[in-house]
Parts: sequence; C-alpha cells; structure tokens
Amino acid sequence: MAELLIKFGTPAPVPFREHGCDGDFTARVTGSAAVSAYDAARCGEGEAAERSLRETVAGMIPDCLARWPEGKLVMGSGNREVLNALLETALADAGVTAKVEVRSIDLIEGQMDAYMKACGEALRESLSPQVKTDGLGDEAHGPLIGLSYDRSTHGMMMGSSSSSGDRLDWNRDGSIILTSTYSGGGRNTRLEYRVRPEIAQKARDYVAKKHLAALSKEKIPTPQVYDNFTSSSIVMTFDDSALGGSAFETCAIQCGPAGMTFRTIEDEVCAILKECRETGECVLNEEKDTGGAFGGFPGPMGAGMLADLMTAAVWSCPQCGRAGNTGAFCMGCASPRPADAEDAADAAGGATAPPPAPAKPAEAAAEPGGWTCSSCGHSGNGGRFCAWCGQPR
Repeated sequence: MAELLIKFGTPAPVPFREHGCDGDFTARVTGSAAVSAYDAARCGEGEAAERSLRETVAGMIPDCLARWPEGKLVMGSGNREVLNALLETALADAGVTAKVEVRSIDLIEGQMDAYMKACGEALRESLSPQVKTDGLGDEAHGPLIGLSYDRSTHGMMMGSSSSSGDRLDWNRDGSIILTSTYSGGGRNTRLEYRVRPEIAQKARDYVAKKHLAALSKEKIPTPQVYDNFTSSSIVMTFDDSALGGSAFETCAIQCGPAGMTFRTIEDEVCAILKECRETGECVLNEEKDTGGAFGGFPGPMGAGMLADLMTAAVWSCPQCGRAGNTGAFCMGCASPRPADAEDAADAAGGATAPPPAPAKPAEAAAEPGGWTCSSCGHSGNGGRFCAWCGQPR
C-alpha cells in the first residue's frame, strides 16, 4: 500500500482547558500525517481515503486536547510533540498506522490577554523551568565579602544597549557599601549607600541558605535569544584566605535572559539589595553626561535623531502578553520592546513618546499609582520591571 500524506486542520476552533488554570480557551490546529496502513474497506481508496482519514484525524483532536497529560500545557513548550503522540495512539487504536507532525497549535484571535492572565506563570515555567536549589550541598568558603546583581540590555539599534547593577561590599575598614550603577542613553550614574550590618547579613544568610556558590558550578541550560534581550548575572566574592585560598574568590551565576530560568533567585537577590539601598544612607550621587549615543555625530545623526528613533507606540509584550507598555522594556516581564511593535497610537493621532531621560534616583518623584526605579530613577512605572532600564521593582 502506497503511503498517503494527509494534511489536516480543525474546521472550527477546538475548546480546551489548561491544567491548573481557570477559564476555557479555544485553539486552531494544523498538521500532516504520513499514513502507511489503514482499513481500505472503511476508508476507501485514493481521494476518498484521503478525505476520510483527514476527517478522522481532525475529529480526534478535541478528545486529545481533553486527555492532555498532567504537568504539560496545551500552549506550553513541547506541545506539538505531545499532540503528535496522542494522535498517533488514537489512530493506532482505530487501525491506522501513521506518523503525525503537528505544525501549529494557535489560540484564536483575542484570547491571548485572557490566557496570559490565567496561565502566564505556568506557561513561563513550562518554557523555562525555574532552578531548584534543594539538594545542593554546601561549598567550603570563607565569609562573603561581595554580592552583585548585574543586567545588560543588548539592542540591535546603535546606542540602544545599556547596563545596570547593584554591588554590596564588606570593606576592610568595617564599612558596608552598596554601589548602584547605570550606563545608557548617553549618561552614567553611580550612587553609593552605607548599609546597616544587620541588613547586609541577610545577603550572607541568603547565599548560604540557597547554596548559591554550589549552584554556580552547576551546568544549567538557559534560553537562547538572538534578537534584543536582557541578560543578567549574580556574582559572589568570598575571602578564602583563612582556608588557604584566595582573598577574593569569585563565583558567578550566568543567568541568561533576565527573569527566566533563575527568576525566583534573581527576584530574591534584588529584593535584598533593594532593602540595603532603601535602608542605607546615600553617601554619593554622581552622574556624568557622555553626550548621548549619537552626540558625536553632526547633522541628522545628532541627539534629535536619537529621540526620533526611540519614539515608540504603546505596545503589548509578545512574551507575557502585558498591554500598555510605552518604554524600552515590558513592565510585566522586562522583555525588550520588539522591533516590529505596531504603532497603536496612530489611531489617536500620533505616536507615544518614549519615557523622558530619568532624573537622579534621589530626586525622582513617583507618579500617582506608579513607582520610581531605584536604579535609573525613571518614575511612573506600572509593572514589576522598570520601563526604561528593566530593573526589577
């Protein structure tokens, strides 16, 4: 019997419900099946067989979605492979031998916002499971004398990259200093805070409790992003001189895209450093203007051109679905604004301007209902991440 290649799709959207998520959703499914054996008496031959088999496969999809395995999401990572296996099993039970290749499983238009609200966190966990530190052993080190969290944004447009970071240092003179830095948009900012010892101790306790030194030795794959993205790292410095080692032993965790694989650890480290900053005494507030990304170019490539290039409409995040973003980063998950974001403001008579250059953090005042970024000073943020530099709240 010659192999039949059947292309199939759902004539109407198919309802489904994700495990552990409230709400019913509908999706369209397309794919193909290479059929090597079937009951000709039931399905016929030639075009009649193709039509019958196509209808058979399409008719099995609703039941397959209803029998979706626990711990998996219909819209999650590996969903096509799961549906391939379910359909091949269902076809085998019906006496059909086939190799199924699902091409797409897509929510119907208008359901993405509701889906992300109900299942967004579960979807993020499916796409990039959080790292667990349970079971990691302790690593022999002296006292922690440095802890930093650094973030870098990498844009495709000239001058669109930036970096920010917080570093906590236990100095030999007994002082404990938190240094916050930001570089981007033609300026460099540096702030220093004298930190209270009992607050700084929380950082040492957290590093020990979560076995972060041991975690830095683990080989953990992180998502690869080849367009605009934000990467992050956690760096620890130990004084191992009493153990016969280096006085500045460094352990680093390369987190990959910020807020994904290591997002819980990143959030908790950021929260500790934020507390150090907010309860500390500011002893330095230094800002330098580097002339802007295009400051050295005459004529049309001057600062005015940069402002025009950075003009952007209100946009919805393709990663987490948050709507109403206006800055360079999503306020829900810190993903960078996509290059092809639609200009939704045209209908209102013009594009929405980008956030103004942030004021110094010490001088920035939060707008009603918003918050001011402690790293770059941008005010009026409405989500978990700064719309200007991507720093967590």
